[in-house]
Amino acid sequence: MKIIFWIIISIGFSEAVSAGNSDIASGCDASSITTGGTYNIIGSRQQIRKGPSKKFGRIINRKASTASHTFYLSIDDTATVFEKCTKNNWSWIRVIEPDWLQDSHRGWVPSKFLDKEQGVDGDKHARKISANALRPYTAQGYPKTVAKYGARLKEIEILRKKAALIATDSGKCDYVLMSELSLSRSKPNHLHFWVDCRNKQRIYLDEHQIKTSSPILTQEEKSWDKKSALVACKNAIKVRTLLPSEVDIHTIFGTSFYKAPVTHNVVLRMDFDAINALGIELPYTATCNFEPGKVGEINIQTRN
Repeated sequence: MKIIFWIIISIGFSEAVSAGNSDIASGCDASSITTGGTYNIIGSRQQIRKGPSKKFGRIINRKASTASHTFYLSIDDTATVFEKCTKNNWSWIRVIEPDWLQDSHRGWVPSKFLDKEQGVDGDKHARKISANALRPYTAQGYPKTVAKYGARLKEIEILRKKAALIATDSGKCDYVLMSELSLSRSKPNHLHFWVDCRNKQRIYLDEHQIKTSSPILTQEEKSWDKKSALVACKNAIKVRTLLPSEVDIHTIFGTSFYKAPVTHNVVLRMDFDAINALGIELPYTATCNFEPGKVGEINIQTRN
């Protein structure tokens, strides 16, 4: 019985070791070049492999995988990595940020996906700004922008970077994904920019705020809360109706409230019934739109 017992344990242990090793990437060796550097990642969903070639398998993400679907370890431009060595244009890396990936996300990725033009060693800002956030505006990639703002293009690139730095320094933006000229708000003599962050915050800045480093507010901080939006929409309905006292607003069962996760624009829909000049009750739906920091707009349509 003892012999059988130990055979079972031995087999189980062997299988466990084999399964564990199947997801471990080979490390740096005598044939690799020791480097050492911290970099942002370029692009999205760069899968981590067990060795320095596509011939090596991808590493399974055990935490994310399910019985019906297998996921693999990958990184994107929100990650900052430490490169330990290189071999055949591949890099052995381990993730530094975000910190919850530090223990699991390590292995080999193509070296071309490390942004070595923007090393982040000792640069507190570079580690909080995506390598893709400040790609220059070119005539080929952004023909309309260059055509309209060509005279200020050099200044625009400087202001884009300053906007990203202000956002990270504010403590309200954990990591800059994009820093762009706002085409809808800008004029050639008055530029506006927006910064999108990994923590779902968006920040708008005009060139005066950037140049003076004025205090900033996120769109979420400037957005309308539900209570204020309800009051404003009700008042707008009463102003738009012929007989304000003869309005029945369906506050409980005829109202819906939605706030967008990044822009924090609010859409509030309210059903109401109004009495016209002939005493006839008519059903309507009001749609009230509220952009952060702006007066709301209302649109009223008949309801079936």
